[in-house]
Amino acid sequence: MESKQVKKLMEMDLKLINPDASLEEASKMMKQYDCGFLPVGVENTLEGIITDRDIVIRALAEGKDPKSERVRDVMSDSVCCCKETDTLEDAARVMSENRVGRLVVKDDGNNISGILTFGRIIRMNDNKQETSEVVATATGKAA
Repeated sequence: MESKQVKKLMEMDLKLINPDASLEEASKMMKQYDCGFLPVGVENTLEGIITDRDIVIRALAEGKDPKSERVRDVMSDSVCCCKETDTLEDAARVMSENRVGRLVVKDDGNNISGILTFGRIIRMNDNKQETSEVVATATGKAA
């Protein structure tokens, strides 16, 4: 069976946060868009990612002020990516190998074009057999 390409299921409504934004701004943006993950950068230049966990563990738990602390100070600069044309199994393999649940998606020009989450694959893929195979790929267990 031929698997769907990432571009069929990725979230294209991308919200990018500036690395100089405050953690308070990042938190408000996450609340507004009901997400726990934001790519960090300017325009299509990806500098890193920030998660709600980054804010809590690397800033709040350390007593840092979210109004004055900058996104760049707590973001992860190691970003796991895939291409729009990768298969869902390829993306699941990257997630599994890197122990992440989301990937930044890039187009052929290496520009950011979306986000793919493991949860989105499970919720949005209408082909249950393919979803089962993707889960098996990600978990290393037989479908």
